[in-house]
Amino acid sequence: MKFTLTIILFLLSFAGVFAADEIPVADLMSYEGYKNNVEKYCKLDKTVPNRNQLWRDWEKESLIKKEQVIYADITKKEQGDTEYKRYLGEIKADPFRIDTIENFSLGPTFLEKASYVYKETMGAVYACAVMNAKVRIIGTLMAKIPMTQSNTKERYQKQLVYIQKIAGEKCRITGDTSELSVKKTLLDNTAYQYCNYRQYLYYLDSASKKSLDIYYKIHTEGNTTENANLLKNTDSAAMEIFQSAGKITSEIAHTREVFPQAMVAFAEFEKTYASHIILEFILQDYLDLRDTLKKLLNPIGQVIYKASNAQSPGK
Repeated sequence: MKFTLTIILFLLSFAGVFAADEIPVADLMSYEGYKNNVEKYCKLDKTVPNRNQLWRDWEKESLIKKEQVIYADITKKEQGDTEYKRYLGEIKADPFRIDTIENFSLGPTFLEKASYVYKETMGAVYACAVMNAKVRIIGTLMAKIPMTQSNTKERYQKQLVYIQKIAGEKCRITGDTSELSVKKTLLDNTAYQYCNYRQYLYYLDSASKKSLDIYYKIHTEGNTTENANLLKNTDSAAMEIFQSAGKITSEIAHTREVFPQAMVAFAEFEKTYASHIILEFILQDYLDLRDTLKKLLNPIGQVIYKASNAQSPGK
């Protein structure tokens, strides 16, 4: 029953996320258009009648205890890089990857940087969701499983304390740790992150076609930025625009494909993790039983062996 409710909840949220994909192109011509669309389509907009996204309460239970990233304005690349590095440092990702992308790319790097930030953000969200799930599962099982001869229960109790400590540093442990609640919180968080990133991809797609002089400036050696444009002639312009559009289109398709796969993988983890712990206890019980039987049967075996030898001819 819980699994069925989870699937229904996921499908409703999933449909709501992709409903926001159909955005008027005119809304995405500028960076302000991107930010406005995040407010309009990714958050609860009380000015729009009947707009009531299922993930509207995600900020109340944000799994990562950090303010959410705002992707960079292409007219303020340095400022955007600084913000990316600050944010990546806060979620324990590698901020220097931004410099690596910038220094080893010949063309525009807006997409690559945003993609890296998005993936690291999603990774942090799922890591926090996994820790929330482990807190719930281990805590529930340890309350029901009696103490055994082995240290298996003690080991998991120590692991629970450790997870709670680590999670408390960078994650929010949800108030309601029921299975359905954790999934709903995860959906709220990832749906917003996905929606935010999709709006930014649409902004980049628009900018790569409408703001050519800004989008295609190139970075040169050292700390200088050359104002030379990649679009040196009509042929190169057409090629660069085509390649950039292709990269952005591929990223949109890939992001949409991976979004449900990640959620399904998390659901599978939740279903199997408890079984993994129980099987570990069963294995330990078997080993304890084997050792106990060995201690009990060894003396009996020795008596039988000696009695057999005593009755043998010639003894």
